[in-house]
Amino acid sequence: MVGTLVAAGVSALLYHLGIGLPAFLIPLQVVRVRRGTRHFLVAAAAAFAVIAGVRLTLAAGALAEAGTPALVLEMSVVLGMLAGLAWIQLPELLGRPGLLPGGRVVRLLIAAAAAGLASVPLISYLGRNQAFAAGLNRLFEAAAALLNRLMGPTGGEAGFRGEELAAMTRAVFLRSYLLDYLLVLTFCWWAGSVIGARSLGRSPGVTPLARFRPAEGLIWPLIAGLALVLLDLVVPLGPLELAGWNLLLIMLFLYGLAGLGILRFLLDRLGAPRSMRLAAWLVLGVLAFAPGVNAALAVVISGLGVSETWINYRNRGKEQGVNR
Repeated sequence: MVGTLVAAGVSALLYHLGIGLPAFLIPLQVVRVRRGTRHFLVAAAAAFAVIAGVRLTLAAGALAEAGTPALVLEMSVVLGMLAGLAWIQLPELLGRPGLLPGGRVVRLLIAAAAAGLASVPLISYLGRNQAFAAGLNRLFEAAAALLNRLMGPTGGEAGFRGEELAAMTRAVFLRSYLLDYLLVLTFCWWAGSVIGARSLGRSPGVTPLARFRPAEGLIWPLIAGLALVLLDLVVPLGPLELAGWNLLLIMLFLYGLAGLGILRFLLDRLGAPRSMRLAAWLVLGVLAFAPGVNAALAVVISGLGVSETWINYRNRGKEQGVNR
């Protein structure tokens, strides 16, 4: 049990370091793989208690103002991440592998959808809270002032304005926050599973990228998300447009993984040497950070993954994606 509590402490430390936030679930997943359900639940509860305790201590003097909604937001995110990690491996936690059909990809999508539904009242509450809005405004005004100092004088008017930064951040966040949730959840589950299994000398049991293929039925959520985004260009859909963007980005990510899997499979099948394969991934990595090119690259690779719905590049018949 000592090792379990140490893992919980490491998880809380990663969370509070800030830079380790996207990885704070990894130690908990390692515990799940190495020690099973009971230790995983103890580690998750202990990690949440430490995270909440530290935040309550730090925010004790500000809870009467903007501290309360900020604390509610932060604890909701942590609980959502912990619940999602448990949900996507519920059959393993209960010792019933066949409990939930559809595979891990479907469970990830359900977790993201549940997080989206749960976030609606939270976003509504935060939007109505004047103290929270005032705190955010001060934060963006300070960020704009810092950017203006770094960029130097730009003439008569400031180059950056707090309200413009706030509006841009809000627009990007509301259209992509469920993708962020799914990315963190997927990465932590994958990394924790690999680290935990290899520490025991076992195979991780994770579908290799070269064999990853979403279920054929997932083409319909992609079409639905794209339809909502395009329809909003004609008729304003309000919150449905935000749902459409989140759904579209999530599905493009899944089909992007499938596209990368096709490239990996074709390179292996052609017998490309290791140096050539490494060079190909390096080129893709560099292009991913090139403004303008990265968006086109994402569409092309995701399109390659989508095309396998009709063109069976890997000659493997129907698959369910990441099923283990």
